[in-house]
Amino acid sequence: MDLIDDKLIIAKLMDKIKICKTRNKIVNTEFLSMYQKEIIQKELNKLKIKNYLFFGGYEGAEAEILVIYPEKYDLEIVRKNLENILKVIKIELPKEVFGKYTHRDYLGMSMKAGLNRNRIGDINVSEKGAYIFVLEENAGYIVDSLKDFTRLAKAKIEVINYTEARLKEQEFEEIRVSVQSMRIDSIVSELIKTSRNKTNELLLGEKVFVNTKCETKPSKLLKENDILAIRGSGKFIVCECIGNNKKGKMIVEMKKYK
Repeated sequence: MDLIDDKLIIAKLMDKIKICKTRNKIVNTEFLSMYQKEIIQKELNKLKIKNYLFFGGYEGAEAEILVIYPEKYDLEIVRKNLENILKVIKIELPKEVFGKYTHRDYLGMSMKAGLNRNRIGDINVSEKGAYIFVLEENAGYIVDSLKDFTRLAKAKIEVINYTEARLKEQEFEEIRVSVQSMRIDSIVSELIKTSRNKTNELLLGEKVFVNTKCETKPSKLLKENDILAIRGSGKFIVCECIGNNKKGKMIVEMKKYK
């Protein structure tokens, strides 16, 4: 991201804040990336705005929207209103195609509706189908588009409230890396099998996040339970250091989100 992108993110945020105040109504953004949330969070802190929340449909959601509400509103009222902002497209597959489609398949079919990626949130995939989190205003349009696909002709596709989604439990792949230290550049290099120079480019390019916050310093030390996200390469949990190998390197256990 560059300075122009940052200014655009902040400009859109200021528009939402103005509408909330002048029209005295709840407003929301599209789905935000981790980088966008980082920029927005800093600006909200700077402006000392308290009446907002980030929400993606369930605890731990990666893609979230920002909801800003008038000060007179109780948070409970705002949470009830979320059902009017966020919906879920539920896809139930016929038995003959159980397990056939991946996250990429569902995302690709959803994008065929002609909408930008930021109109679609997390996609939770199981053997029997998927739950696609979307903005309420786009839900019906996306459903109609999905029904045009021959491979989903026998599937049951409907819009439900996000509270009705029965999400598949998150699965992980266990990974071990051998590193000189817990520095982020060392761990990222080993995880994605690349050079330190390339890792530094990723860091400076603001493509690495720790606990949803953008990290650019190669010397940043990771600790147990940190969540490390590398744009284009996945998301990981730092588990623990279980000792050293014969070369004296630290052996660190990680979990990769599937």
